[in-house]
Amino acid sequence: MKQGGLAGRTAGLRPAQKRRLERLCHRRHPDDQIAELLCLQRLASESRELELPLTLVVDSRGLCRLLWVGPLEQSGRLLERLPGSERRQGSELRLITCCGRTKQLEAGRQEGIVGLDIAPIVWLRFGDRAGAGGQWAAQLLVAHPDAPEPWASEATEDLAELCGRDPLSLTPPNAASAGDFGASQDGPERVLLLALTPGDRGQAQRLIAELEGLVVSAGAVSVGVVEQRRSQVAPQTLWGEGKVGEAALEARRLGATLVVTDRELTPVQARNLERLLDLPVSDRSELILDIFAQRAASAAGRLQVELAQLRYRLPRLTGRGRSLSRQGGGIGTRGPGETQLEKDRRAIARRIERLQREVSQLGEHRARLRRSRQGLRRLALVGYTNAGKSSLLNALTKASEARAVLAENKLFATLDPTTRRLELPEPVLLTDTVGFIRDLPPPLLEAFRSTLEETLEAEGLLIVVDLADPAWPEQWRTVNTILDSLGATAPRRLIANQIDRCPAGEVERARALAPTALFISATACLGLQHLRQELRSWPESAPEDENTTSAR
Repeated sequence: MKQGGLAGRTAGLRPAQKRRLERLCHRRHPDDQIAELLCLQRLASESRELELPLTLVVDSRGLCRLLWVGPLEQSGRLLERLPGSERRQGSELRLITCCGRTKQLEAGRQEGIVGLDIAPIVWLRFGDRAGAGGQWAAQLLVAHPDAPEPWASEATEDLAELCGRDPLSLTPPNAASAGDFGASQDGPERVLLLALTPGDRGQAQRLIAELEGLVVSAGAVSVGVVEQRRSQVAPQTLWGEGKVGEAALEARRLGATLVVTDRELTPVQARNLERLLDLPVSDRSELILDIFAQRAASAAGRLQVELAQLRYRLPRLTGRGRSLSRQGGGIGTRGPGETQLEKDRRAIARRIERLQREVSQLGEHRARLRRSRQGLRRLALVGYTNAGKSSLLNALTKASEARAVLAENKLFATLDPTTRRLELPEPVLLTDTVGFIRDLPPPLLEAFRSTLEETLEAEGLLIVVDLADPAWPEQWRTVNTILDSLGATAPRRLIANQIDRCPAGEVERARALAPTALFISATACLGLQHLRQELRSWPESAPEDENTTSAR
């Protein structure tokens, strides 16, 4: 049975070169030594001829599991080529790299990241030829989790000396194998946050806390944050190359399986970051779309979420985009036919077109429902996500447990608009709408336009804010900005929630920013009676400019 495999840049190899490399794959190394010297000398000879680095992955039994041709660039491609099950591959791997003539013996940043993912107990690196006096320069590296650089030099001696060492005796007591980096764990996905923060430290902490809240709402756990303050962003990755390398190492130390950025990424930027981090990357918009997909309970909600996801993913399909299309006629359009990418694009485009028709029908259905409710005053609860809108609707309508709207302390707990009848004593229709958030993804905003029409058709908008959140003024401005972009013209009034939990001075701060604000606590049932009395004649009694410009 074939012990090892040959992978990497093998496309241009001649048959004789492939046979020689495959014979090196089948050589067995002593189990009490790092490697066989003769095999490494032949490996160096092949590296000189190919002018490429060559890497051997050897298990604890001395069997070569993989010979990789070319530089160590992405660990995913390398790990998937390791043959056999984890038991057959063995533990306590050794990594042996012939660096080539122009390479340094020290592992580069990207090579070091790949080495951490392979998790060897020792890494032997040597040049492709002997130096003056017959000395063959080689270096032995071991992983040090607590050091600034994950790979530390254990010894720099002649290749023959290092080959004869016992690999199990090399790891010092205070060091650990590379397997300690990024050890996979069962349970929720472990996320590393990559943030581009402003100079104001307080605002930066609030933005990071909001991103962590989104991660928790998506069912994952945030294990760390790597942030950078830059006046000018790098167009290819947004973050600097050094900061991206730091994030890659931090992800391995913390065992992160996903990196989430606080900025929306272009398709090119996402691919560049995934290549440098060697981990899956999701931006903030994709994270919000995933939360909406989990929360969508009704058929209408699932329909709108699917449309938003397809609109987001269509331009991010890997390829050259429209230049691959060969559907026209004339010179330059004849060729090998359609690629799979073109078929995927066309299938997604057809699905988007169908969903758009269904969303239009949904909008017409909601319009008929609104016409059937004519004659009743309609108010809408709007606000930042997790501000307490659903709790306020349940408290005002005194809903039973069976009819209560889901109210949880998480972002985007409810998506579908819910309308309840409120007696003041004349009946009023009060609608709880989907929560807003800063930089709401445009595909999501467009897909949920039919749902947001409930807000646009309301005669008055009650903007709920959480006074216990220090960022509530910024959230208030965000909500007003989104309402303006949607074309909402109804009078707006600030409802300051959580007065029983807010810090001292927030009530006066809110009263100074919005003199007509109403102060309540939906969970403690404070101020609800006064709110009912105010809503009896509002918005008919409201001034024309009430709360339409004060937030801006």
